[in-house]
Amino acid sequence: MSDKNNRKIWTHPWSYREGTIITSVLLVLGFILQALSSGVILRSAGFPWNLISGLIFLALLIAAFVIWQKHPVMKFLGGVKAALPAILGFTFLVLLMGFVKQDVEPKSSVSRILGLTHIVRTWPFILINLYLMILLGVVTLKRLSPFNLKNAGFFLNHFGLFLVLFSTALGSSDVQRLTMNCYEKQPEWRAADISGKTVELPLAIQLLNFNIDEFKPKVTIVDNQTGQIVELKKKAQYEVLDRNAFDLYNYHLGIEQFLETSGKVGDAYFAVNEPGAAPSAKVKVTDKNGGSAISGWICSGSYVHQPEALKLSEQYSLVMLPAEPKKFSSELSIQTKSGKNITTTIEVNRPFKIEGWTIYQLSYDTRLGRWSNLSVLELVRDPWLPVVYFGIFLMMGGAAFLFITGKPKNGGTEDVA
Repeated sequence: MSDKNNRKIWTHPWSYREGTIITSVLLVLGFILQALSSGVILRSAGFPWNLISGLIFLALLIAAFVIWQKHPVMKFLGGVKAALPAILGFTFLVLLMGFVKQDVEPKSSVSRILGLTHIVRTWPFILINLYLMILLGVVTLKRLSPFNLKNAGFFLNHFGLFLVLFSTALGSSDVQRLTMNCYEKQPEWRAADISGKTVELPLAIQLLNFNIDEFKPKVTIVDNQTGQIVELKKKAQYEVLDRNAFDLYNYHLGIEQFLETSGKVGDAYFAVNEPGAAPSAKVKVTDKNGGSAISGWICSGSYVHQPEALKLSEQYSLVMLPAEPKKFSSELSIQTKSGKNITTTIEVNRPFKIEGWTIYQLSYDTRLGRWSNLSVLELVRDPWLPVVYFGIFLMMGGAAFLFITGKPKNGGTEDVA
């Protein structure tokens, strides 16, 4: 057996064994601290205290590196034997976030005490993130001397990742995520945070118009006794009213007339365009087994009109389901304290950015549907986001640089990859 295998633990140079122990201790210590604090969700200080603490951290890291850069521990912190276990520990926490739903009320006492539903604001995550920043900071400083073309690509990669972790850790407390209810023709400058606290904004938003594009409604067969949808081969049967005829369950349906918005007068429906108007259709339904046919109107209903079904037999009825939204958007007028007056339209996945705020289309009054005069907006402000983007840009530049020039002769095996 070689001397290397007989090496006593904590004897320099340290190996993956020491790196794994350090990462494991940080994780265990983090969960112990979380349990001792009864699962309290940690909140970092906002600006300017987060910036001050970040600058102090950088100053201490640089001073420690300058003073002890030749020390074996500092060499270990700048090597892959420390980085790989730390990355695996960080990955473990990320996987926990994937398996346990985040930012919800914990369903068990274990989840509450260990903070499993808010991992990014717990002691284990903070300790591992701090350890990773130290490792990245050390290896970035190592690549500064000597700074040459061989080291440039690795420096950009490591410094970019350091900036991403550094800015997300410090900036989490400065992120504002607010919800605003905008009604037509009523300027609004107040929004609510996640706790329900009202926040006044440096801009006012007025809803000019709210629009919904809907899919054609679906029809299905229900059991008159249970009210449940009839299944065929253990699968619910639906058909969309987008063609003139089709088969459904044991029936053939012919669409004689379809009205996208309608109101009922007497026993029939007529096309109208007023609040509460609902989709309706006149159908002819033929029983494919018995050959009997029946005609009548069906309607999905709305907050004004009752839904109407067509009774096919003592056992079954044909019903129309409410139309599902295909796309909804809000035409907004936005005024800022700086004097800007902008009219824009936002929709889901097409937000609008103005003066550091990103405005998202979130919801609407689902009871009123297409006639909603309410648009629910989400406003997000993250002042540290440009730093995150800059770090990602540096990482991309470093990757491109390494692709073009190739890696150094030592392959970077002693540094964080």
